[in-house]
Amino acid sequence: MCNVRFSLLAKLPEMVHTTSIPNNPTMTKHLVDHLEEDVNWNKFFSIADALYSDKGFSTNADNFARTVALEKALSACSSLIRVDQKGYDFTFNQQDPPEVKVELKVARQMFKKRDPFSTKLFKVKSFLSAKKTVEDFQEETTFDYLLVMDLCARRVVVVEDEIARSLYVAGADGAEMRLTKGDYYECELPPVITSESKLVLSEEINFAVDRFIKSF
Repeated sequence: MCNVRFSLLAKLPEMVHTTSIPNNPTMTKHLVDHLEEDVNWNKFFSIADALYSDKGFSTNADNFARTVALEKALSACSSLIRVDQKGYDFTFNQQDPPEVKVELKVARQMFKKRDPFSTKLFKVKSFLSAKKTVEDFQEETTFDYLLVMDLCARRVVVVEDEIARSLYVAGADGAEMRLTKGDYYECELPPVITSESKLVLSEEINFAVDRFIKSF
């Protein structure tokens, strides 16, 4: 599925903790500590691998189902609560208030091969759902942190809202952004060991739909 070396971080140790200066160090530390120490990344990346190798997911509608499954997987493997609200996907309850809002963006090869400190351009906001410009999105706060994942390289980075909004540029149908060194904090994850399931989600969905139809 992924033609990327999973040992990339071992070869480039200076990439870990490529940081910007956080506006709220305590809030950032709580989230990063949780991501580095408490998330079941073995289970999450096992699910991600299964979802993206599922040949039954081939249309835009299928992509939506896969995205929902991936978000639910992250919620099941962590203390992030999936809420699927406008502008953010999760909430995270810290030891002390306030609750923080987290938006998730994933891709199989999010970071560039020739420049492993930088991501490819990816979409963060859609013009289709609202009559807004990039400038409107730059002024609108909808999340506290942007969580960006490279599913193949097993990399997870955290971007503060203010920094993320400053990076928005106009795309074909929405606001896009690209991360470079200094824009994010990279979590230091433990080695990931994946497993396989006997179930194929796309088949399970089709079976469920067929059973539902036959129940009438």
